[in-house]
Amino acid sequence: MFRKFVHGLIFGAGFGVAFAAVWIVSLSYILPEVMESKYKEPDFNNPKVAEVVPPKESKSSAPVELGEFSFFKHTDRMKIPSGGILAMSPMPKEIGEHRPGTYQLWLTQSELWQIRTVEDKVEVEKLPYPENASAETLYKLMNENLGVYAGQATMTVSADEISRIKTGRKSSRDKTLNGKLSVTTEGVVFVLPNPNET
Repeated sequence: MFRKFVHGLIFGAGFGVAFAAVWIVSLSYILPEVMESKYKEPDFNNPKVAEVVPPKESKSSAPVELGEFSFFKHTDRMKIPSGGILAMSPMPKEIGEHRPGTYQLWLTQSELWQIRTVEDKVEVEKLPYPENASAETLYKLMNENLGVYAGQATMTVSADEISRIKTGRKSSRDKTLNGKLSVTTEGVVFVLPNPNET
């Protein structure tokens, strides 16, 4: 009986040491990696300031609630049209900013672009086109560029919608977005967030 008790103590001590070792390793190496990956600044090697197609109409936009920025005003799922795919993520808020900053990716059947909006400025950069590109590609790129905790939204944009905004007309998507769907002269589609005050 005493022998079984001693064996149990030895086993328990060994288990406790192993548990403590795993705990120390996870706190020392794994947790800091997870914390550091919360938000990262995306790399832009050679960005250029985008020239945005101006809208024909310049009516004031509907009021937007202050607080956490979300690209979509409603949680309803939109129908997915054919065309390019736009992935969007708001960047952490800065004190005194007039408009939320964003990081976006625009994927078509032949091109991949990254977009950064800072206040009223829009920067675009063409990226190498990945093999077997899909919405999953954008999800992975967002995680690599911003970290796994970055909130992101993805939507497809039809060729008809792109033609509409290229002619300077308002996008039909603007009613469901907290911003304006816009296009650059290169054909890069992005969302410019509404100002915080509107």
